[in-house]
Amino acid sequence: MPTVRIHTGLCRRGGACIAALVLPAGVHAQTPEERCLLEALRQAAPQTTVEALRAGCAAPDAPAPARVAPAPESLAPLPEAGSPVVGPTVGVVRDTEQGLSVAPVSRSRPVGDSPVRRRIAEEGVLWGERFALLPHRPNYLLPFSHAFDVPGTAGAAPVQRNEVKFQVSFKFPLTPPLHDGRLAVFFAYTGQSWWQAWNSERSSPFREYSHEPELFASWAPAIRLLGWDWRVASAGFAHQSNGRSGAFSRSWNRLFAEMLLDRPGPWWVGIRPWWRIPESTKPGPDSPRGDDNPDITRFAGHGELRVGYAGLHNWTLTMRRSLSSAGKSAIQLDYSRPTGFSPNLRWYLQYFDGYGENLLDYRTHLRHIGVGVMLNDWY
Repeated sequence: MPTVRIHTGLCRRGGACIAALVLPAGVHAQTPEERCLLEALRQAAPQTTVEALRAGCAAPDAPAPARVAPAPESLAPLPEAGSPVVGPTVGVVRDTEQGLSVAPVSRSRPVGDSPVRRRIAEEGVLWGERFALLPHRPNYLLPFSHAFDVPGTAGAAPVQRNEVKFQVSFKFPLTPPLHDGRLAVFFAYTGQSWWQAWNSERSSPFREYSHEPELFASWAPAIRLLGWDWRVASAGFAHQSNGRSGAFSRSWNRLFAEMLLDRPGPWWVGIRPWWRIPESTKPGPDSPRGDDNPDITRFAGHGELRVGYAGLHNWTLTMRRSLSSAGKSAIQLDYSRPTGFSPNLRWYLQYFDGYGENLLDYRTHLRHIGVGVMLNDWY
């Protein structure tokens, strides 16, 4: 009769091991016990111990293995830092004591209850697909957006106070997860539209459109700051333009850094300072070269702070401020909640007050409120 050996080299925290059943080459299980052990190994959860497998097949004539129920995902033990990940993952993933890598994990792994970590885990569903598009900023549609102040639109024909506003935002990884899943490079694009859909007298034109491509790297610092977990740090380049010419042309380039922090529970914080890359003075108003908007940082600011609450009801407060002399500021308050029709669709309410909402009217103080739906929130 061949000898059956059980190797227990793959152990996890808490003493649980992955059993490996080994038979001599070319020999198949013959006895009921051998067949039982093989079947039990196929069905065993990753945290199953060797003792549990042997106990289930202790009887010499055991016809079938004793099933060992897998532990719930929320109770499944995590691997030690630096140890190999056992089980299905997307990319190369490492958990740390304070944070999760920027490479998302699959839904088979516990993700905790903090907003940024949960978002990273949800993105893991698509991360493994080539050229998959991941949400970047919120994607939303406001069929009704009312301006309390009439937009100036840089001398264009008068516009209606009521219009449609929507945003499309996505990103995709340019590299696989690097450095054990702690680093990745992304391309992102965000487009915002202000559409005079109800202005039939002017053939319902698009009043303004903002293009904002970004190229950035993100990594997982795994640092705790004053009780907050620093989940993701990013740095990169952003270009923003309205794609127009002449007197209505607007554009600028920035270098930015960003840090995302959260803690167990619903709260999260995003800090994003930027520095504008200088441009040469425009030789003439109609020249395609030179700076279209030399004072834009005075109105659009030098950075923004986001504070969010992610639960059944989501709240996000965005504050932007210029550090220039006589600099301006802006705030935006977002609220969303499930519609009940689909888990991917939320009711959405947006309120804005300040400068720099769009490039065309960045010098104009605007207040507006909009209602509609969104496909994804920040977190």
